[in-house]
Amino acid sequence: MLIKERLLDQTEMTEVEAEVANFFLETGRALKSMSSRAIAKELFVAPSTVTRFCQWLGFGGFNAFKEAYLAEVDYLDTNFQEIDPNKPFGERDQNMAVASKIASLYQETVQDSLSLLNHDILQQATRMLERATNIQFGVVGDAFEMAETFKNRMVKLGKPVTIERRLDNLFFAALQASHESCFILVSYSGETESILKVAEVLKKRHLPTIVLTSFGDNSLSQMFNMVIRISTRETLVENLGNFSSLISISFILDSLYASYFQRDYDKHYRQKIKLSRTFEQKRKSNNPLLRGSSDKS
Repeated sequence: MLIKERLLDQTEMTEVEAEVANFFLETGRALKSMSSRAIAKELFVAPSTVTRFCQWLGFGGFNAFKEAYLAEVDYLDTNFQEIDPNKPFGERDQNMAVASKIASLYQETVQDSLSLLNHDILQQATRMLERATNIQFGVVGDAFEMAETFKNRMVKLGKPVTIERRLDNLFFAALQASHESCFILVSYSGETESILKVAEVLKKRHLPTIVLTSFGDNSLSQMFNMVIRISTRETLVENLGNFSSLISISFILDSLYASYFQRDYDKHYRQKIKLSRTFEQKRKSNNPLLRGSSDKS
């Protein structure tokens, strides 16, 4: 959950805590130059009140809260200036206007996802895939097709991938998997109980795990170091079709595949072409745009 959402949800806050929360929301980026003592003076409360509130939110103190909150503010203020990811088109838009807005959503989402990618995490995740004898997917929501596409590509490079659609079976697989396996867990919220049960097993057994989840703090991301953030602009329910989150997951998996491919480019290219031609011997086209170099005479 984003810090902003936690500050807005004031149902369990005292009057003083709600006052501190509203101050943080209203101050935004200007919080960077403020100390807990200065905030306390502004609100006529003790500095310890500000510190305790930050600890109640799950942070070690004010400075840890400030660092995380400012990073979130920076993230939320970038990209998506022209389109609403929850409602990228309206009821009066004509079909080409809808298509144009979906195209803009793709561009904004990919750029947003790219801004969340970390070089070191991507490199380490790629190495985990390299070392794995088998890659096992655990997916929550609508991202199974993205996982299937990733599988179809990787298998042509000689890397087995398993996608378990039943999370109870994934749980049992986690209990029995060898340490040469690598798990990829995909959960936008990071709070789905069934995937967290699987994650607990993977953490306890110290199995290599890559997590794809939303920006901000959630239970799943707290369990692992190898976390890649999904573009986090959609609410869980009030959106028109999970467009943005699915685009982001597709981009991340494409990037993982391409990064893996690039690690041994020539070998992977030869193997991919060889296997594809073996299966698709009769696949031809008269369209010059679709014909490969070996098809031209």
